[in-house]
Amino acid sequence: MYNLPEISEPAQQLERLVRKERDAQIQRRYHMLLLMKTGEVESRTGAGRHLGVHRNTIADWLELYEEGGLDGLREIGEPGPDPGQQSIPSDVMKALKERLSEPEGFGSYIEIQQWLADKHGLELCYSTVHGIVRYELGAKPKSPRPSHPKKTTRSK
Repeated sequence: MYNLPEISEPAQQLERLVRKERDAQIQRRYHMLLLMKTGEVESRTGAGRHLGVHRNTIADWLELYEEGGLDGLREIGEPGPDPGQQSIPSDVMKALKERLSEPEGFGSYIEIQQWLADKHGLELCYSTVHGIVRYELGAKPKSPRPSHPKKTTRSK
């Protein structure tokens, strides 16, 4: 069993913080501290059950508290990757744009995936390649659709 940190704030202050906090996420974190301070829960699992969160979430909150105190508990991180993080370096992105603008381009997203691996040493999953090409670059693989041999072209 892991050791729980020593909670230095008095129970009355924690009760006041729980009552006055308007943000529900932060209020639950303060409530966790209050439960541990008053002895209502004795473990991370017990606190998790009481608050309706996983024990690992309680462990994360306790780590925030140990590192930054009450102010550390108020920090709520943004989900997703850090801004500016890119799966493809800018020089490779430029080469990909140029290749996609060529008339023959690529036949499929898998071809793009293989081209990135062969030419630039980037192993990216299909969904990443699709997201970058389709939504970031606004392009599609260029593959001619089959046409029936007896079909005639209509000219006006």
